[in-house]
Amino acid sequence: MNAPLIILVTSFFVALTMAGVLFIISRTYPKSIRGLTDWSWGLLAMALSLPLFIARDHIPDLFSIVLANLMILGGFMLMNAGIRKFSGTRARLPRAGLYAVVLAYVSLFAWFTYVHPSVAMRVGTMYLFTLIVLLDLLWVALKELPRTAGRNILVFSLTILIATRVVRLGSLMFGIDQPTGVFDPSLSQLAYLAIPSIMIPLGTISLVMLASEKLHQDLEFTSRYDDLTQCLNKRAAMEALKREIARARRHGSKLSIMLIDLDNFKIINDTHGHLEGDKVLVDFSRQARRLLRETDLLSRFGGDEFMAILPGTGLEHASLVAGRLHEAGREGQPLAWSISVGLSEWLGEDDSPEALLTRADQALYKSKASGRNQTQSI
Repeated sequence: MNAPLIILVTSFFVALTMAGVLFIISRTYPKSIRGLTDWSWGLLAMALSLPLFIARDHIPDLFSIVLANLMILGGFMLMNAGIRKFSGTRARLPRAGLYAVVLAYVSLFAWFTYVHPSVAMRVGTMYLFTLIVLLDLLWVALKELPRTAGRNILVFSLTILIATRVVRLGSLMFGIDQPTGVFDPSLSQLAYLAIPSIMIPLGTISLVMLASEKLHQDLEFTSRYDDLTQCLNKRAAMEALKREIARARRHGSKLSIMLIDLDNFKIINDTHGHLEGDKVLVDFSRQARRLLRETDLLSRFGGDEFMAILPGTGLEHASLVAGRLHEAGREGQPLAWSISVGLSEWLGEDDSPEALLTRADQALYKSKASGRNQTQSI
């Protein structure tokens, strides 16, 4: 068994295994992590192309040359689609454009196989088309993926694959190291076969890492944020409040909080339905985040009750913020809403989070008892 054949057989089993592993992961990870299935199908297409290459001269050229190379291009295109789905990036070409690319690719291979046979032109066609797909994939990875270890490994593997193609195309253009076939035993041919057999599985491992990183981020987000409003949940809000009090104590700065209740929220649910009620909650949280500063924190304390933490803010400025929230409610969507607000300011060294919250809660009760749709402070 010669060296190119060993590489192709090894690559077949590695790609097939990686495709299976990735397919299983795609079925066990949350549906919010997209693109894994496309990448696994891409690996499978590449894996199944290798027996066709190995069977060259034993099966018709339509299968060992045209179909095998089409599966290689299709594999890269599916990987590209997988990364785009994973990152939430739209395809660069419409479906008709993709079909046109595939048709041009197949036509060129048919021409250089049956009409004007040329190994060099077939190799050049495959490397040129896959280079374009890989360049686009690299652009998406650099622009759209988070800068994590998984992304860095993916960028590295793509860069090596791209560099290999540039060198190969350059050698073909200048008539250097002309290919004679898949089983050419030259060192350059061995390198051209071995590099993808290493870099494609490495890229697949990087995608698994990216998926795991995203899963970890999603789980962390779920543990800290309310799913409906995307605000901090109560536990995370209490942790944030303690941190802000510690910061205010260190720097001697001001700190205020707002406890906010949506007025008559039960009536909204009973009259318009819970779906409309959820839309009101979402609209309030969106408007509140728009009006708050980046350093302010908004949390959903439960039901229709929210808390806003305002670092570096005294009661006077907090009252102005509350006033803007009251105004925003008059134009709420899908329904106008109103709020009752209780304000409390951190009193200094001996003040505790519990005492601060108690005063804000008392102020909120005072707002409700006074007719709602107003702000009170203690």
